[in-house]
Amino acid sequence: MKKLGLGLGTLLVATLLVACAPKESSLKGSASKTPTAKTAKTVDLTFGTMSAPESIPLYLAQKKGYFKAQHLNVTLQNFKSPKERDAAVASGQLDGAVTDVVTLAAYQNGKLGWKIATGLNGSFGILTNQPSIKTVADLKGKTVATMPHQTPTFYLDQALAQVGLSEKDVKLSEVAQIPARIQLCLDRKIDAMIVPDPFMAIAKAKGARVIAQSDPVAYQTTILAVAPGLAKNKPVARRVLAAYNRAVQTLNAGQAADFQGILTQDIGYPAALVPKVELVRYTKAHAVKPAVLKAAFAYAKSEGVTATTLDPAAVSLSGVTE
Repeated sequence: MKKLGLGLGTLLVATLLVACAPKESSLKGSASKTPTAKTAKTVDLTFGTMSAPESIPLYLAQKKGYFKAQHLNVTLQNFKSPKERDAAVASGQLDGAVTDVVTLAAYQNGKLGWKIATGLNGSFGILTNQPSIKTVADLKGKTVATMPHQTPTFYLDQALAQVGLSEKDVKLSEVAQIPARIQLCLDRKIDAMIVPDPFMAIAKAKGARVIAQSDPVAYQTTILAVAPGLAKNKPVARRVLAAYNRAVQTLNAGQAADFQGILTQDIGYPAALVPKVELVRYTKAHAVKPAVLKAAFAYAKSEGVTATTLDPAAVSLSGVTE
């Protein structure tokens, strides 16, 4: 399939991003100074999550009461597709969301004012079921299923560049639903695909092979982004990240079986796969490296996601991480 330009779905989201402004957050008027545990007022927050490992610390912070210990009443709203999440972002329904740096560029293009609170530990894999494809270099002239103008395709772009290829050397096929993408790959109706976990683990269990995978610690393009109301209230943002860091500590001290409920119910791992899951070494809240943001924002501009190249410093929330 010929490489797609800015698709109808992307155009609809882009229009929505421009047209809708975030609603006033429940954070308005909350304390400007960092409160003590005894004086802090409870704040209601709604975060959008995705069925991916980078959301696990948020679910753990909620289930273990780490948010409540910070006087935060957090609702986690799980989205099955990025388009649904982005519509919620645009209409001001969320105070924060698990998203990615290329999509954040779209938020900025829509003048929504969202900022990066911390990088997250997500990972993408390029998988195939074609015996002749053993490396990324073998993708030349092949069909790769993905969603254009998003971070997984940005990863593909970088992986191709490392072997002297570009997106023009492959045929991008837009397949929005990841389960459909996996089935097409398994049936060899496409040559390769890009998917995140837990879909990567599911596809591997069914016979697909990983030919390249991003490092969830060194390559962090998935993020927790926050709406203007939370971005402006740094004391509350610090409380969110304190709960997040406590969840990270708990995760790193355990193993996948200890968090089976979250892995199966919230993230979507089949129960039979949980014993084989190896959780990444999660990192505490931190700023995304400027070099990663510069590359992502340059890609966003080249793909027509933004009209200008964004400044990493302008979209990063400073003063909230250790």
